[in-house]
Amino acid sequence: MAMDKEEKFLPSFARFKKQHHPGEEMTAPRFGGQPRGSKVSNQALINFDLKPEELEAYLDEYLIGQPEAKAVLATKICTHFHRVRYMLERGSRFNDTGFVKNNIIMIGPTGVGKTYMVKLIANRLGVPFVKGDATKFSETGYVGGDVEDLIRDLVQEADGDVERAQFGIVYLDEIDKIASSGNLIGPDVSRTGVQRALLKPLEETEVDLRVPHDPVSQLEAIEYYRRTGQRKRRTINTRYILFVVSGAFGGLEEIIRKRLHKQGLGFMAEVASKHDTEVNYLRFVKSEDLIEYGFESEFVGRLPVITVFDPLTVEDLYLILTNPNSTVIVNKKRDFRAYGIDLVFEEAALRRLAELAAQEQTGARALVRVIERALIPFEKRLPSLGAKFLVVSKELVEDPEGMLGTFEASFRSPEWEARYLKVLEEENRRITEFISQKKAHLLKKQGLKLTPERLELAVKLHRRDDLDIHQALEELFILMRQVKNYERSFERRTGFKVVFSEEAVDRILKHIIEMDQGVYAYCDRIVNLLEYGLRLLNERTGKSRFVIPPEAIEHPEQYLNRLVQESYRPPR
Repeated sequence: MAMDKEEKFLPSFARFKKQHHPGEEMTAPRFGGQPRGSKVSNQALINFDLKPEELEAYLDEYLIGQPEAKAVLATKICTHFHRVRYMLERGSRFNDTGFVKNNIIMIGPTGVGKTYMVKLIANRLGVPFVKGDATKFSETGYVGGDVEDLIRDLVQEADGDVERAQFGIVYLDEIDKIASSGNLIGPDVSRTGVQRALLKPLEETEVDLRVPHDPVSQLEAIEYYRRTGQRKRRTINTRYILFVVSGAFGGLEEIIRKRLHKQGLGFMAEVASKHDTEVNYLRFVKSEDLIEYGFESEFVGRLPVITVFDPLTVEDLYLILTNPNSTVIVNKKRDFRAYGIDLVFEEAALRRLAELAAQEQTGARALVRVIERALIPFEKRLPSLGAKFLVVSKELVEDPEGMLGTFEASFRSPEWEARYLKVLEEENRRITEFISQKKAHLLKKQGLKLTPERLELAVKLHRRDDLDIHQALEELFILMRQVKNYERSFERRTGFKVVFSEEAVDRILKHIIEMDQGVYAYCDRIVNLLEYGLRLLNERTGKSRFVIPPEAIEHPEQYLNRLVQESYRPPR
């Protein structure tokens, strides 16, 4: 089935309804059989075709380090949705009684990217996603409705579409906070109660979408019963909803260390030769450690996939800052750009920021703190000063107030501008290298050419419109497809074909991005100037296919004159 030009870039799940049954309303499926009250087959429910390595490559664009965690999450989440599709395609003939979800538990210190990774995956897949905090359940105790509210929120995120919501992802952070406390006598009812309340959603249960104690919902139900004589009940089944939970698990490392030293076998010979601080004992976690930590065995059993995140090193923090998709740097640049100030970072400054952040031992969150500490004086003063740029140097990071005085006295000097232009060039070089390394295989797979001119335009879109690299490339390639669509529409309209050369496409893209003009309007203006000459050539020579060179884009009148002259030359 052919895709629209923009549709190619939609997330996998966002395309299924448009492609299979555009405009047709579909109701919730009967799990393992056909949808209720609908003739739409289960095959039309999802259009998931993403491979684990493709998802892992996407995560590599945004997240530094954590190779094992990225590999595990990319693999198990892709497998989950491929298996759901596989089961739904087979319908009622398929016995899925033993279906076990790949629910995931993530373990790692704060600020290492656990939440960010799950959000990125949900965004790439295009599935509904909700994030909850397990601490709110532990504060209120065992209240069944609290847990079910997460599922209702998932339906809200899907704009009320129950069908989409049943393929969503629920993410529960701070899950270690609902482990039962070891220093209590008797059962810890509040925490173990929350664990038990999560057991059914983690596996499979029907959740009533009507909030039991909501007066509006009650009035709607009464009105529906008065009109129809039937009780209205909308539910969602959690069978295919994937759960991902995470926590820092303070104290778990000590439990694992004691078990390993007690066993003293195998790999412990290698561990014993190292200093304890060099060993991430969380990597050796087993279900028995989680049970000793305070989780019930039934709860741990419903989270079969365990992945561990490593603490971030100084080098990891530096690479986060140099990543063009880094939200830390992008957000700070946007703060200053809101005042018309362009913020650039020297490499030495980024390394110093990474060193200072590592000292705080709170992962990537510390990067925001040290950057704010260095730049708040400038963020306050520069809008009133009328400065148009700021170069963040190592000296500025170490002595913000002193450098502010220096900058105030000399920010209009040629030396500062030359320094700014040099750092700007360095940043553009880093972005260009990033695109070349991370995107080459994806572009080749899609059959798209990334010429040096297009690479420069992608960087320009990234900087000018505050787009991340992925968005900038998507926008660029959508424009390229629109140029190709214009070629087809022109052929349908006139009966002969025009094809813009690769160099001509580069010129078109450059002009429409600089002028912020639509592709069709721009191409129409160019081709309308050429159409007279093209028709003359078509009538005199019978030629029906014309390759438009870059000359026709830059100097259409001159190219038109040459076309007309060629039309009067006798055929060879």
